[in-house]
Amino acid sequence: MRINILDYIKSIQETNPIVSILLGTITYILFPEQAYLTAFCAVLGVMVLDVITKYYSIAVNNGGFWKSLKNKFINSNSMWVGTSRKIFAYLMIFIMVGLSYRVSPVAGVASFLGTIVYSILFLRECQSILENLEDSGADVGWLTAIVKKRKKKILEDEGVENDDK
Repeated sequence: MRINILDYIKSIQETNPIVSILLGTITYILFPEQAYLTAFCAVLGVMVLDVITKYYSIAVNNGGFWKSLKNKFINSNSMWVGTSRKIFAYLMIFIMVGLSYRVSPVAGVASFLGTIVYSILFLRECQSILENLEDSGADVGWLTAIVKKRKKKILEDEGVENDDK
């Protein structure tokens, strides 16, 4: 028996109004336009790939996945601490971008802000993935340099000197 996830979510919403209100509020704030949902999914996808490539890099550099687990190089607690910080920080950024669309009197300004923020986060995650692959021995240094250069150009175009600000 195959369960359709969308049908399941709809059935939850129909039976529990609190869940409906919560999901509606989250959707209203985070995704004021379809483009925000697409960008969110892209950033979420590269975040997952970043975690996978981090595990891969650790495993390759420590004799394989099982040896890394046994020797505690791969530790779910330490990985979760870093990942949860990133998820929380990105969620706050996504909320601010979504709310800026609702607050700004000019929708184009907020859309532009959203495009810049999602692009920088996407490129930052891509850079991290490439660094993880490079650490594992893949020859992607040339691609890492291109991503860093592109991210730097976007930041300079927006008048930001450093992406940590």
